[in-house]
Amino acid sequence: MSDPNTSDQTGGTAKPKRLFRVLFALSVALNLLVVFAVIGVFTKGPGAHGGPPGLREISAPYVGAFERADKRAMRAQMRERLPGRSAGIAANMADYSAFLAIVRAEEFDAPRAAMIMEGQMARVADLQKLGREMALARIAAMSLPERRAYADRLQDWLDHKAHKRGKPER
Repeated sequence: MSDPNTSDQTGGTAKPKRLFRVLFALSVALNLLVVFAVIGVFTKGPGAHGGPPGLREISAPYVGAFERADKRAMRAQMRERLPGRSAGIAANMADYSAFLAIVRAEEFDAPRAAMIMEGQMARVADLQKLGREMALARIAAMSLPERRAYADRLQDWLDHKAHKRGKPER
């Protein structure tokens, strides 16, 4: 009697191991599709019909409320503390190339693909953390009247944006 887990030479049933691998690959592909869709929503920002706010939409009021001289000083500090823009672009391009190779490979290595994506997200998180720390340090160094003026500019920014949201689109 033949083993039900093997196929015969005439093209009988597929091995359960191969079937499991195909189903697993399809499941991973579907999961990645969902992950990319979520990442797209968060990085692109809200569409014409609303949606979750993007990073710029969240951070812009905080940055916009600083005086021009403060913004310039913070930008200079960030340039000093971060690797050059071209280095970041090169790192992302290398990651994209590695990710493409993984996706095109015979066997999809989901953990390696996740590591690549997590590395890119970690670089973004480092940038966000630095900006947040610098903004909070600058606010902490302000006198009470300076903080109140900053708060007023922030409130004006938020009121202006709220007013713009209430206008119908053309």
